[in-house]
Amino acid sequence: MKNSFNRLGERTTSAFSRLFRDRELILRSGGRVHYFACTRRFQHGLLASLVVFLTWVGFASVGYFKQTALINEKNQAIWRAQDSYRELLDQVSDYQLSIVSITRDLKETQSHLHNLFDQNESLKNTLYSTEAALKLSQVERDRINKGRRALNDQFDLLGKEVRRMTGKNNALQNHIGNLRDHLENARAEKAELAAERKQMGDRLWELNNDLQGSIMHGENLEATIHSLRSDLRTAMIEKGLVVDKNDTLRKRLASLETTLADQVDSHSAQLRKISERALRNIHVLESVLRNTGLDLERIAPLPEGTIMGKGGPFIPYHPDMRHMQGDDNAAEVDLSMHLDRWERLRDVVAGLPFIAPIKGGYITSRYGRRKDPFTKRWAMHKGLDLGGQYKTPVRATASGKVVFAGRRPYYGRTIDIQHANGIMTRYAHLYKITIKRGEAVERGDEIGLLGSSGRSTGPHVHYEIRHMGKAYNPRKFLRAVNNVQ
Repeated sequence: MKNSFNRLGERTTSAFSRLFRDRELILRSGGRVHYFACTRRFQHGLLASLVVFLTWVGFASVGYFKQTALINEKNQAIWRAQDSYRELLDQVSDYQLSIVSITRDLKETQSHLHNLFDQNESLKNTLYSTEAALKLSQVERDRINKGRRALNDQFDLLGKEVRRMTGKNNALQNHIGNLRDHLENARAEKAELAAERKQMGDRLWELNNDLQGSIMHGENLEATIHSLRSDLRTAMIEKGLVVDKNDTLRKRLASLETTLADQVDSHSAQLRKISERALRNIHVLESVLRNTGLDLERIAPLPEGTIMGKGGPFIPYHPDMRHMQGDDNAAEVDLSMHLDRWERLRDVVAGLPFIAPIKGGYITSRYGRRKDPFTKRWAMHKGLDLGGQYKTPVRATASGKVVFAGRRPYYGRTIDIQHANGIMTRYAHLYKITIKRGEAVERGDEIGLLGSSGRSTGPHVHYEIRHMGKAYNPRKFLRAVNNVQ
């Protein structure tokens, strides 16, 4: 057991020895190299400081979160107490309003009771006076009852007479209603007859006008017939002359058709030659773009629908079918497509970086796999290093806009230029930058001076070409210059 602990301690000590071995930092600035030693004791102290700092941060964070949770709970309790207090105030207000309403109702009820009491006293007095009057008028009531019975008999007789007269009046009313219906029908028939009479009068007036127009039209037709007879005699005389002219025009038309056919054939041949020349230029430019390593379909894609299917039955062509050709024949369509494609490729090629960033430079490190000049280990080099004299002018390899001008880690003083079609060039390890971010530059404009800033062993310019973020070999672009020319 003791041996196991000893072996574990030895392994831990060996691991710490390998992890915290003596190291040296190499810094290069202004052409000078400085060395800084990092001993094991320094690394142990740095690790201990880091552990203490992280421990303090952890305890502080836990204490902060606990204190924050406690404060939030107290705040919520205060908010709940405030809400309860506001609800209590609302209830007190409701109680006050209820008391005021009850007090008002009690006052109204008391007033109503006083009025009822006064009315009761008045009714008692009226009742006493009425009882006295009834005792004095008993005889008068007997006399009135006799008269009432006599009046009732008369009312019965009058009711019978009224019912008889009502029946008679109803019969008269029915008769009067029938007479009114007949009268309305007679009035409607009279109105229809009047409207029909008016229509017949209007139609008669129109017929008279048509008759007068027909008479005048007949006279005009007779005059026209007379004039046409005269024109017919004149046309018969001129017909012989027109026949002779038509023969001459037919011969002239045949000659013109022959000349036109020759011109059409010549024009078609010229169109085909121009189209073939444009197609050859297209192949040359496409070959140049392929030689650079760029994806032709991404940087200069064909327009959608350019490649179309063709077919149909075979019908031999005859010169008489010339009039059946469409306005857009195949030669003109092919020429238009080839010229559009050639102009697109020409614009793309014109915007590509085909010149070297320095004049008279030489390659000091190629693109691709190489041994790192500092660590001597294999690494990927995504650019081309061109050496030259110190402070040699560095120029833009294509027209574009400066998107970065400043220092980058390892690159030193660096310039990034964005060109057309998603192309970006980078110039690093410069001694001096002579342009600013946002400036527009043309091909060949000076943008800085060759130097050795950043992670560099000597004066040179690190030159990169990227398309949509992907690095490409700049040497392929430089080799393609001869093909472009």
